[in-house]
Amino acid sequence: MIEITRRSALAIMAGGVASTGVAYAAVSSFSDEDLVRVTLEKYFGRLNMRIEHLQQFVLAFRNRNPWIFPSKKLSDAITLLETTKLGQARDLLPRQKRRDLTHFDRWLVAEFHMLTDYAWRSSPDDPIRFTGWQPCTNPFATLDAPRNA
Repeated sequence: MIEITRRSALAIMAGGVASTGVAYAAVSSFSDEDLVRVTLEKYFGRLNMRIEHLQQFVLAFRNRNPWIFPSKKLSDAITLLETTKLGQARDLLPRQKRRDLTHFDRWLVAEFHMLTDYAWRSSPDDPIRFTGWQPCTNPFATLDAPRNA
């Protein structure tokens, strides 16, 4: 039988308090860029994208879709889980939170394709750049409003 002394119990409690403090400090230091990066890396693998381009993309995405981003607490928790490769823990969330995160992931991936040159790079090793919204390049597009005859 293992005997727990007062000293070992205090050491265990101190370790728990310290690890809680470290976890809180780690979670509270996450930004929107961290959430976006881990989410995109989940789908595309490691991103070769400079932080300036990522920040511009996140700013444009947030300005266009402010309601899509998860709450700060949920965002920090998901960033921590994805960073530590525990993304399967999403399944433990309530159904509505899982739906919100799936909705966020889908919008993020779609806008990533529209706002960056990810799909147009000549090589997977080329850096990804934020390009912003591009005008329609279809030479056959009719951009006039339809007229009633």
